[in-house]
Amino acid sequence: MNLANFRQLGGIQTNTGKMVKKNRLLRSGEVYQLNKKSLDALHEHELVKIIDLRGEKEITTRPDDQLNNVSYQWIDIMKDVHHDASMEDLFDVADIGAVDRHMIKIYENLILNDGAQEGYRKYFSELLSIEKGSVLFHCFAGKDRTGVAAALTLELLDVPRESIYVDYLETNVQRQKPNELFLAEAAAKGLSPEQLAGMKVAMEVKKEYLDRAYQLIDQHFGDIQSYTKDVLKLSKNDIQLLNHLYAE
Repeated sequence: MNLANFRQLGGIQTNTGKMVKKNRLLRSGEVYQLNKKSLDALHEHELVKIIDLRGEKEITTRPDDQLNNVSYQWIDIMKDVHHDASMEDLFDVADIGAVDRHMIKIYENLILNDGAQEGYRKYFSELLSIEKGSVLFHCFAGKDRTGVAAALTLELLDVPRESIYVDYLETNVQRQKPNELFLAEAAAKGLSPEQLAGMKVAMEVKKEYLDRAYQLIDQHFGDIQSYTKDVLKLSKNDIQLLNHLYAE
């Protein structure tokens, strides 16, 4: 399978003894030039919609495959951020500490940037409109923009925070082989060992990144419930509908 960082959220238990419905919520990296094994997997999961969270440059250079009977929605989460979540931003950064700070800044923007907040509102609006089949949401690597989307979705489905982190950190397992290939290609292009080390940091996730997102939600909005109401603009009825659609 060449659909990187792919998994479903189905089967994760909630705090109330329910679980996230299977074949409803899928996450991954870019949906580009998929092989038969990847296409078969999406078909088995009864995919009906793709939500692409990447930027304009990303979707122009590596557009999502057009799949039969699957609708497509583009939501540029980082459209109002001057530096985005693209790996190309980090090619010339040889300081691992600088890369780490850059990654933290991405998460700050994902929570506080107006465009990102608007993007996640659109994302949840899309989820609320899908009654049957599965929806795949993704970005380039399926780890930061997608990781926050998954964390927020699981929060609203009343999944324990511990389980949310387990799914988030699974990225480091799922992306191991794609990252190795990516770094090998970069090395062949002549990047220095220091640059490669920085890129490796940028291609993984750390607990501290998601910690920072939650910290900012608490600092600026009070708690996840207030963030949901004031930023995501989701009503109690919306959250009830989300749980009806995606948990059982």
